[in-house]
Amino acid sequence: MKTKVKSIYIILFLMLLMLCCYFMDAFVVIENSIYDSFLETDAEQEISKDIVIVGIDDISYKNIGRWPFSRDIQAQIFNNILKDNPAVLGIDVLYDSKTQAESDNMLIDSIKNRNVVCAIEHVESYEKWGHKQDVNRIIAPFEELLAVCEVGYINPDPDESDGAVRKTILNKRFMDNVYNSFSYQIFLNYLENKSNELQKYNYDLNEPLYIDYLGKSKTYDYFSAYQVFNNDLPEGIFEGKIVLFGPYANAMQDEYITPTNRTEKMFGVEIHASIIQNLLENRFKVKASDSSVTVLIELMLIVVFCLIGYLVSKKFKPAIAFILTVGVIIVYIISAKIIYNNGLILQLFYPSLMIVVSYLVMLAYNYLEQLQEKKRITNIFGKYVAPQIVGKILEEGEESLKLGGNRRFVSVLFVDIRGFTPLSEKAEPEEVVAILNDYLDLCAKSIFNNGGTLDKFIGDATMAIYNAPLELEDHAFKAVKTAWEMKQGAEPLRKNIEERFGRTVSFGIGVNTGYAVVGNIGSKDRMDYTAIGDTVNTSARLESNAKPGQVLISQATYELVKDRVEVTSLGGIKVKGKAEELMVYQVEGVKE
Repeated sequence: MKTKVKSIYIILFLMLLMLCCYFMDAFVVIENSIYDSFLETDAEQEISKDIVIVGIDDISYKNIGRWPFSRDIQAQIFNNILKDNPAVLGIDVLYDSKTQAESDNMLIDSIKNRNVVCAIEHVESYEKWGHKQDVNRIIAPFEELLAVCEVGYINPDPDESDGAVRKTILNKRFMDNVYNSFSYQIFLNYLENKSNELQKYNYDLNEPLYIDYLGKSKTYDYFSAYQVFNNDLPEGIFEGKIVLFGPYANAMQDEYITPTNRTEKMFGVEIHASIIQNLLENRFKVKASDSSVTVLIELMLIVVFCLIGYLVSKKFKPAIAFILTVGVIIVYIISAKIIYNNGLILQLFYPSLMIVVSYLVMLAYNYLEQLQEKKRITNIFGKYVAPQIVGKILEEGEESLKLGGNRRFVSVLFVDIRGFTPLSEKAEPEEVVAILNDYLDLCAKSIFNNGGTLDKFIGDATMAIYNAPLELEDHAFKAVKTAWEMKQGAEPLRKNIEERFGRTVSFGIGVNTGYAVVGNIGSKDRMDYTAIGDTVNTSARLESNAKPGQVLISQATYELVKDRVEVTSLGGIKVKGKAEELMVYQVEGVKE
């Protein structure tokens, strides 16, 4: 119960940490990369033929001259465009100051009473001589030109993380006035010019909309400003079209990083074209985390994915838990892509990271918990069973350590050192301990070599169980074999003690087979793994009746091993606690 509570606290902490990261947008770069990959898979879709770009390009530089062209030349370009009666003309350059009066008047006359949108820009600060100058003003067309055209701001909205233009805002409040964006104003003018039923958008001020780019740079129909100026294009080519006039050369430094291609920048006029097509086709994507309502969806996803990672790591084995975790992530990615195609951008990274982190943390926690459990089991069993048996017990888990027992068919061995008490009176205490340790070490090794469980040391006696706690094939024979190995191994020890102290010590061993209650017996605070019952008592009686160097086995044991041992029948003997005599056999040898 305590470990379960601890794991819940860990998961709650992870959940809180991830929610903090979510609100702080700590992984915005990674999340943007995922969004970009979605755009790349959608790129190169059908480009609208209703949008045309007239670019101030390198050809125009070469044939007309460097920008800015004189305004009479610009007026001629606009006249040649507008004579084809386009739906709307958007001019993506700033006319914040006057030049020559005659040229300025020609520019005004070229767009007067026509469906034209000019550019404005909101400036908050700029660099001068290496220092930031704070300003707050609108750069707008000079007064006479402003009177004959609509305007929209051309300020891009690049992400602070990497400078890529992923989103746009259709209207903003600048200096207590609300302005439409350049692209949105062109779209509104287009609606006035067209009689079709296109949707008018009423997004909240400063609401970010993610641009669904339909291609990389230079995918929209484009003509050089020089071609238009020189009247080299077919008549009526701009009829009914949205025409965007703006920079289309690297020298004009109106280029931006976009999600579709991070190596080749996109001209600002192309970004406007993409935004306008998004408006025409209602293709904008809205990020869930940018909405106060849909943000709850993402928060719930983070919580749910955290719980999924916790549950799969607790309920399933690591391999299955890993497959389930990966499966959930894949299903979520596919679902998020479908939702993305329908206009909503869900956070992919945070929920996916949450399930992975919770899975890995719980995997590590479970591993440490198992190590602790292994240590606890080893402390309980390690001193009285062979190492290989400890390993098998570990597989059974905590159930095998509960207080209580079960009825089991076992073989039980008791061995006692005959003549040890007289020896302990003659030898020094340190020597007595050393001799006892040698004998007990021999007992332990013999028991472990044959897969037995060392139940306990009782002074100079030892008790062992076979076929518990785990199944042991041919346990009766292995118990007898253990007894014989003890008898054989004790001979060198006996001779050594006789030479040193003039006294002999030998083993007396008894083996019995039958049913006994085996398990953890004792109190909750102190319990021992042992066996109790008549089978155990009979084995102890056999050992007490054994003479020095004698191995006695019961009739029950003999019936199981008679083909592999040499014995001498001693007939029936009377033992304490038994009304009937007990048939006993003395082991003379073991056949391997």
